[in-house]
Amino acid sequence: MRREGTGYGTPVKPEVLAFRDVTKRYLLAAGAEVEALRGVSLAVTAGRAVALIGRSGSGKSTFLHLAAGIDAPTTGAVRLLGQDLAALSDRERTLARRDGVGFVFQFFHLLPHLSVLDNVLIPALIGGGDLAAQGARAGALLTRVGLGDRLAQPAQRLSGGEMQRVALCRALLRRPRLLLADEPTGNLDEANGQLVMDLLLGLAREEGSALVYVTHSRDLAALADETWRLHSGLLEPA
Repeated sequence: MRREGTGYGTPVKPEVLAFRDVTKRYLLAAGAEVEALRGVSLAVTAGRAVALIGRSGSGKSTFLHLAAGIDAPTTGAVRLLGQDLAALSDRERTLARRDGVGFVFQFFHLLPHLSVLDNVLIPALIGGGDLAAQGARAGALLTRVGLGDRLAQPAQRLSGGEMQRVALCRALLRRPRLLLADEPTGNLDEANGQLVMDLLLGLAREEGSALVYVTHSRDLAALADETWRLHSGLLEPA
């Protein structure tokens, strides 16, 4: 059966994140400028994983900041769930980020004295909603990553790999359409890094989230559906 806008065969999935000819310049001292990104275009659809690789200073962090609406492009457009982020007010961008984007960081950013469960529930405590339902989802996610028997334990008692699994559950709590991960395995040993990456990719696909992750590891980048390299602000297939 033909579906509108797709032709025959597999339906086209909607774009969750789209960069359209994006350039980002920063003003340095004495009026000098640096181009962190130069004419970058990329689209990420639901359920798809994209890896970004590149040296320090290549523009990876700038890409993530623009994708989340934390920063705005100098030229070009960044669209999240069909909305041009530059056309939104500060409050609208904050709400779009809160409701549509989940973050996984290299250094976990857990509150050490809170329980494992409460750390996962932080987005619900900030953003509101049905806390009982969110608590049930948090418990289910923690069980999925092998921490279902550690809900009441303070986060400070966990290993690094366990902390990152908690951080992953926190990022997924509100069912974000877009997951952004900045070196999610960079603070872990190889075995834990592989485990966390497998969980991140598996859960993102199960949830139907688009995933963009930054990594220095070509082995971990190869697990994505597609890999791109940033070099001097330019984006090219890796």
